[in-house]
Amino acid sequence: MKRRAAAGGVCARGVCARVVCGASAAFATLLEPSSANGQTWQVHWDAGIGVGVMQRATTGGERGAPSPLPGPVAEAHAHVALLPMLRAGPYVSHDISPVDARPARQMTEAGLRFKVTPPLVRRPWRVWAFAGLGYARTYAPSYVPIGALPVERMRETEGGILDMPFGVGAGVKLRGPWLLFGELGARVGWVFAGSMYRSPPCSCDAAYLGEDSFAAALTVGVSLEE
Repeated sequence: MKRRAAAGGVCARGVCARVVCGASAAFATLLEPSSANGQTWQVHWDAGIGVGVMQRATTGGERGAPSPLPGPVAEAHAHVALLPMLRAGPYVSHDISPVDARPARQMTEAGLRFKVTPPLVRRPWRVWAFAGLGYARTYAPSYVPIGALPVERMRETEGGILDMPFGVGAGVKLRGPWLLFGELGARVGWVFAGSMYRSPPCSCDAAYLGEDSFAAALTVGVSLEE
């Protein structure tokens, strides 16, 4: 009976040891750069620029206020590797948000974003997801509403948005270190400040647009990676 118990204990310890070793090997595999066709997936850094179109959506505006129209957007970003499939770095973007019968609004944003690039597709393709946090500075120039007198000019307004960008992307490796990519992204506004996001005491034929709570963008561009 004692021999059986001892044998059972050795077997149990052996099973546990194999489970621990297997889990350790799997974890180590995740931390090591994976490869496909002899090419490593590890990227130490990347930097790119993209252009596209962005559609903003406002909430909390006054009845009769026009909605923002699609406008151009440009973004530059860079990342450095934290882990083989995880990179982080700064981004800066600028978009123009047209509004019917009013001057276009200008939005400049900067922040930090994280990029996860799992090896889900075969070379030369890549896919990734990103998310981050940024701050946007907004500006709308002064103007005279349609049908109003010049003395009824609306003042310029400014504002700020605490934004959370997120989205997905895909790219194809070109010759050398160059990558051609496209990203489908969105931004959610969390906190708003400034005169642009305060309803004026008198609309004066210019209804309050509301807060830029959401934006969707499609961009294409090139990046350099090593």
